[in-house]
Amino acid sequence: MSKAHYYQQLSSVIDNALLHLYCQIATTQRFVPITQRNTILSRFLKPKIKDLRYKTIKGDIKRMALIGQRPEGNIEAKLNELRKMAMEYKDKMNGAQHLYDLLNHLFNDHGFDSRLFDNDEPTDKEVIYIIKEHIEHCFELDGQQIAPISLCIQFEKNTPDMLLALINNTSLFIAEVKEYNADNQQTHILLHPTDKNNTHRL
Repeated sequence: MSKAHYYQQLSSVIDNALLHLYCQIATTQRFVPITQRNTILSRFLKPKIKDLRYKTIKGDIKRMALIGQRPEGNIEAKLNELRKMAMEYKDKMNGAQHLYDLLNHLFNDHGFDSRLFDNDEPTDKEVIYIIKEHIEHCFELDGQQIAPISLCIQFEKNTPDMLLALINNTSLFIAEVKEYNADNQQTHILLHPTDKNNTHRL
């Protein structure tokens, strides 16, 4: 299966899951809390884990369903964020693929969640924040990375060196600390392209 087909299938599952949720919500006049929304989405997603049509994205579906089991887990919010990112960067998916793969790896294998930074929303510790406007100027339409990607995180139990090592070990990017505030452990990390993605480091 090509990457384009993979992401098309994943986007389809996300859209159908959200559509199912909103159809369920529309049948009641009562407020539907997050825990109940998680239950609705989990019940929709779990049968697809064993469906052979979704064999390639089985792991992704399973991770979506498991979010609801975590304290303060919100499947709907994660699906909406995934959908939003896919829609905004679909024309640049070739170049953003490395970033998507990196964030997926950091979340699935090391527990680092990632979110788009929103000035109106409070930030959480140990979460990687990405500024949407920065990403829009990091890639050409042909996928070439033309500027460093900025990541921001406030550490609580981990360290900048630990995260840099995890990123650099993937060989997807070359990471460096741009700024570090020792008082509150806020860190600004830059992701540079590797030689396999670009001919030079920015």
